[in-house]
Amino acid sequence: MAKPWAPSHVSEVAKGLGIEYRISGDVKEKLVEILHEKLRLITKEMEDETLNNDPSKKTLSDPKRTRLGFNRTRGLMIDEIEMVESVSSAAVVSANEFLEDYLMNILLSAAQEADKENVGTIKIRHLSTVASSSPTINQTQQQNLDEGSDVHGATKETISTLSNVNIKNILKQFSGKKIENDAVEEILLLYYDYASDLEYSIQKNIQKGQIDEIIQSLEKFEQLMMLGWIRRILKTASEKADNQNSKIITIEHIVAIDPWS
Repeated sequence: MAKPWAPSHVSEVAKGLGIEYRISGDVKEKLVEILHEKLRLITKEMEDETLNNDPSKKTLSDPKRTRLGFNRTRGLMIDEIEMVESVSSAAVVSANEFLEDYLMNILLSAAQEADKENVGTIKIRHLSTVASSSPTINQTQQQNLDEGSDVHGATKETISTLSNVNIKNILKQFSGKKIENDAVEEILLLYYDYASDLEYSIQKNIQKGQIDEIIQSLEKFEQLMMLGWIRRILKTASEKADNQNSKIITIEHIVAIDPWS
């Protein structure tokens, strides 16, 4: 029988979710029990819904919608990594979430091009038009689109899932400063909060049919995926550190920045 999560692991997850309070040992153990029970309920519900959708199904899947394949994504990520040795499940899940959002944004933009022609099918020319105006698709991919090929992915200028190492590497590109681990964690929290707000804004504006607002949110999301937002935060924090004659970027420099400006 599979073992549940370690109490210390659940505590670390809580920190990543923004819980700053210390958690006592008995509470950690109780949280494991609560999560385990919730997982039992979720698994049973997913099993019932999976079989309702397809009685012949032998594998538990997401009954709500089809998702990108976990193993395929993980394999592709392993091909790309250079500074680490392996890819965790958490990284794959995070990457798939961003890729699916990215896919949605591309197709929403392509659908707008199709609407301009009053057609109900997204053609390769619509995707090509989106690609030609988008810096997230490189020249080779643009050529593939023009030839009728599929889009195989974003450029290496994008990072589907962020980590402490990613952020420190970005900082090295324009500053020789070091950055505190607490500051990095704060940036990661802000990044995912900002992405969540953008996703909510896009979904809300889609429901209301507000095209201008959708386009504006998509542009912000595109900048986020291209790490323009991260670079702005790091550059501003570096300038604040310079003003204080500090060689290290601290969490105080990060929290002094308006991430939504």
